[in-house]
Amino acid sequence: MDEILHSGKTWRSVMVGAFALLGLINSTACAASHPSSATQEISTPEASAATRPVAPLPVFDPEKYMRVSEVRPGMTGYGLSVFHGSAIERFDVTVVSILHNFNPKFDVVLISCAGANLEHTGSIAGMSGSPIFLRDDKGRDRMLGAFAYGWPMAKDPLAGVQPIEYMLGINDNPAAASNAGADSRKALGTGAKTWSLLETKLSSILAASHANQSGSSVTHLTGNAQMPNLQPLATPLMTSGLSARVLDQIGPQFREYGLIPMEAGASSSPESGNKPIEFERGSVLAVPLVWGDADITAIGTCTEVIDDRVYGFGHAFNNEGPIALPMATGTINGIVANLTTSFKIGAADQVRGTLLADQTVGVAGIIGSKPVTIPVNLKLHYAHPAHDQAFHFQIVQHHMFTPLAAMATISIALNGAGELPQFHTVNYDLDLTFANNRVVRVHNTDVNDGLAKIAAQLGVPIEAANDNPFERVPLTSISGSIQVVSEAQEAKVLSVTLPRLKYRPGETVKLYANYRPFRGNEATLPIEFELPRDLPEGTYPLLVTDFATYIEAEKTARPFRFTAETASEMFAVLDDILPLPHNALYVQLMRQQDGVAIGHTAMPHLPSSRRQVLMQEGISDTTPFISSNLKIVPTPFLMTGSADFQITIDRQAKVETGSTPNQPLPRSAAPPGPAPAASQPGH
Repeated sequence: MDEILHSGKTWRSVMVGAFALLGLINSTACAASHPSSATQEISTPEASAATRPVAPLPVFDPEKYMRVSEVRPGMTGYGLSVFHGSAIERFDVTVVSILHNFNPKFDVVLISCAGANLEHTGSIAGMSGSPIFLRDDKGRDRMLGAFAYGWPMAKDPLAGVQPIEYMLGINDNPAAASNAGADSRKALGTGAKTWSLLETKLSSILAASHANQSGSSVTHLTGNAQMPNLQPLATPLMTSGLSARVLDQIGPQFREYGLIPMEAGASSSPESGNKPIEFERGSVLAVPLVWGDADITAIGTCTEVIDDRVYGFGHAFNNEGPIALPMATGTINGIVANLTTSFKIGAADQVRGTLLADQTVGVAGIIGSKPVTIPVNLKLHYAHPAHDQAFHFQIVQHHMFTPLAAMATISIALNGAGELPQFHTVNYDLDLTFANNRVVRVHNTDVNDGLAKIAAQLGVPIEAANDNPFERVPLTSISGSIQVVSEAQEAKVLSVTLPRLKYRPGETVKLYANYRPFRGNEATLPIEFELPRDLPEGTYPLLVTDFATYIEAEKTARPFRFTAETASEMFAVLDDILPLPHNALYVQLMRQQDGVAIGHTAMPHLPSSRRQVLMQEGISDTTPFISSNLKIVPTPFLMTGSADFQITIDRQAKVETGSTPNQPLPRSAAPPGPAPAASQPGH
C-alpha cells in the first residue's frame, strides 16, 4: 500500500535585529563623493586621522569656561544653535538648579529657555550640543556646556546642560580609535574560543521565514513618554531618497540605538553660496551613515572648536569609546514642533573630518582627514529592461552601523522604482568582499518577504566578521544584482507519496511530491534518491522537507556545522550555510548515530569502537551526531511543507512495483535557482 503523509505549511518569523557589537572596523580606502558636494573626497588610510600626531588635550581655561561649582540658580545667559539654514541664532537661558551626580560623578545644570520659539517647541532633538553661556559676576559670558537633556511631553522649555569641563576631557586620541579592534577578545568582552552562527543576532534567517517583519513599538523621540524622566535628547536621523515604506522597514533597527529616521531632503547650502560651512560654536554637527543615491545622516550640534578639535552632542552617540565616523557640517530645513518632543530636520553639507571619541558626556573629532568608507553597487532588474536601475552608495565602516547601513541600501534599492508588488519573487546574487580577501556570496531566492530576507542574509556575514572571538575582518565592498519578478513563485507541498517501504542497499528510491503553486494547479514532482550501497540492514527515517525544516533539524542534529574555532572556519561556515537554496526540497536519509565531530570537523560512519574511544577522550568540543545522506532537489518554487517515512533495508527484499502519480513537473519549468541537485553523503 502506498504510504502518504500530508504536511502543512510552516510559517516562521525572521527578526532583522540591530547590532550591539563592540570595537572598530578598519579597512582599505574607497574614494567617494557626497551628493551635496562635488568636491568631497574620502581619504586613504595613510591620510586618515589615525596617522596624525596626537596633540595634547585642551586645558580648561577659566577665562572662557565656567565650572559647575560657580553656577547658581537664577544666573542668566544665552545659547547658540541653528534653527534654519546654516545661520546660528541665539536664545535666552536661566539657571533653574543643579542636578548633582545625575550621571555617576557628573552633574547636570537645569535651565529654562526662551526665544527662538522654544516656548512653543520645548527641547528640540537635534539641539544636542548647542553651547550654553552664562554671565558671571564680572559681566563676562563664559561657556557652561552643551544643551543635552530634555523631557518628553514637557509643557515648558526646560533642558539639562552637560558641563564643558567634562567634555574637554574626552579622549579623541586617533591611535585609540585605530586600535579599537586590535585585541578582538578583549574588545568583545569574552575569552571564548568558539563561535556559532546560531548565536548571531540574525541567526533566525536560517529559518527562512515567510512572514513580514513586524514594526517597532517605539514611538517617542526621546524614549517612553509614559516615564517622563530627564533623558538625553534623541539623535534625529535625516534621510533623503527614501520612501515612507523604506523608513518603516529600517526604522525599528535604527530606533534600537536612539536614532529616529525621518524624511528631510538633501542639503544645497543656499545660505553659504555653496561655500563650505565651517564648524563653529552652535553650527550643525552631522554624522553621515549612508550617502550617494540616498542619504542617512545623524544630526546634532557643535559645542566647541579648539584648533582642529570639535566637541559636540553633550551626551553619548552610542557611548562606545574610540570610533572613526565621518564628521560633517550641515544645514537645517526647519523645526517640527511635536507633542512628545520636537525635532530638527536637516542634512549634511560636507564631510570635514573624523569623529574619534564617543563618551557619556559627548563626542569629539578632528577636522581634516576623513575615515575610510565602503562602496555599495547594486543593479536592479525587472521584467522590462527599461525599468532596470543601478544604485551606488557609500556607507560607514563601523562595527554596528555597517550592517544597518548595508541593509538600508538594499531596502532603498528594492523600492527605488516604486514599491514592490504585493506578490513578488526576488532572486539576488551579491558579493561581500572582506579585508582578508574572502568573498562571501549571498545568492538565493525569496518570495514576498524578499526584502527582509535579503537584508538579513546580507547582515549575517557582516555581523559574523565583527562579532567573533578571533579577529575583526572589515568589510571592504558590496556588489551584485537583484531580480524582481512580479509573481509569487512559491508552492505548498500537499503530500509526498512513497510507493513502497522496503529496499535493498544501493537501490533508487522514487518519491512523488504533490504540490500546489500559488494561484496554480496541482502538480507532481518526481524525486529519485539513491540509497548507499554500504547501508546496513535495518529501519531508517527518510525525510522530505523544505529549507526551513531542514535547517531547524540541522541545528539540533549537527550543531557543530554552525560553529568555528578560527576565523577561517567561520568563513567556511558562512560558505556552507548561506548558499543553501530556499527554492528546493531536501531529501535526507537518517542513518545511525555513528558520527563524531571534534570542533567543526565531522567524522561520519565511524566503527563503534573508534567512536567510543573518541567520546571518552574528554575533549570538550566532541559532539556525537547521526550520519545522514542528503540530496538537494531544486524547484521553480519556494516550497513549504514536509513529510517523513520509515523505510526498511533488507538485502533479500523483492522488487516491488507501485503506482506512479500523473502530472510530473515539466522540464520547461526548470528552476533558475543557484544550486543544482546535489548529493552530500557526508552530512
